[in-house]
Amino acid sequence: MNPIRRELLNGLFVLVIASLLSVAFAEFQLNFDVHLWLLILMGIAIAVSGYVVFEITLGLTAASAESTRKREEEWLKRVGNPARLELGMGAGAAGMGMLVEAVNAMRPGSDLTLMLHLSSEGGREMAFTDEARQILYRAIMEQLNRGTIREYKRLLCFDADVLVNDHDLRSGILHVGEGPGTISRSIGEHCRLMLATMRCSIYVAPVVLRSYAVGLFGTDKVSMSVDTVDQDTGARTYVGVMFFHDPPNGEIIEQFRQIERATERRMVAVHKIVFPEDEALAARLPTAG
Repeated sequence: MNPIRRELLNGLFVLVIASLLSVAFAEFQLNFDVHLWLLILMGIAIAVSGYVVFEITLGLTAASAESTRKREEEWLKRVGNPARLELGMGAGAAGMGMLVEAVNAMRPGSDLTLMLHLSSEGGREMAFTDEARQILYRAIMEQLNRGTIREYKRLLCFDADVLVNDHDLRSGILHVGEGPGTISRSIGEHCRLMLATMRCSIYVAPVVLRSYAVGLFGTDKVSMSVDTVDQDTGARTYVGVMFFHDPPNGEIIEQFRQIERATERRMVAVHKIVFPEDEALAARLPTAG
């Protein structure tokens, strides 16, 4: 029950008892009337018994609600969480909340794999804002430093025609910029941090699933982004995420695992991140000979 309502009921009970006692004392001073005293005592008894019944009923209701909650939790443990589709979340910080919750809820010793499809727009990818990405990156690194995440792997997936025409990508070199085969600055900065962090790995691979982002959180949870595409610019905007849990969606999660394994068959480890300023600096340095 609402605490305010509870206090109001308690106050009403005290007011009724005080009124009856006041009438009883006043009557006793003026004239002792047995019938009136009996009526006053009956009123007090009814008020007290009513309050006792109210307290018992309230306790039984709370116990029933707690029992129902425990049964629901036990049901979820046995049956599992149904698939969830969260739309209208937006590309900003609020839209990243579900993914951050999934990272924070990972079991100790779990592996995290994120598959990101980078379209021909390359660094112009707008599915998430930079601020939103930073929130997710911080959560991942915190869980990694705590030891909750055993291994953090990122698969950067490009269209086949992009990989064919980009020798650096095929050799594990990522360029930050705009255009085919590039990544955005925020992704590049995070990838550079990953290269310097133990238990992190980055790979380039041909795309198998054209969803912007797929996350595999341990062995029992998978997320898949839902995004829209601007028909004029080709830029994608993140609008939500779909989650699958095992149980009861073990078969679906296994299908995502198969997609992950298919992606890994032709992946190449990333060993270098090149920013525009790095290229400018290299151009200014004198060449040997």
